[in-house]
Amino acid sequence: MIRSIKYGLLLLLPGMLFTAQAADRQDVKCHLITSKGEQIAFYRWDLDKQQLFMARLSGKSLKDARGKRYFIREARECVLLKEAFSSEKARKLDEMALR
Repeated sequence: MIRSIKYGLLLLLPGMLFTAQAADRQDVKCHLITSKGEQIAFYRWDLDKQQLFMARLSGKSLKDARGKRYFIREARECVLLKEAFSSEKARKLDEMALR
């Protein structure tokens, strides 16, 4: 009986740890400069690693509606989903972005 309770707890523990880790992730929006122009993109990542993830965006490829590739040249600014961008141009792009 006690052995089965121990095994049950061992099976539940990884699920509880995964849930705790997922809670640290936040929705963010980024003002990007791409080879097709400026745009707003949405991501979900850990806030404590935001600078690292922003730096990794440069050079990544994206696809447009027709499947043609284009590249991210620079991530200018990333903020939480409910926050506003600091630049006026990014705020205007954000108003037009589909969610």
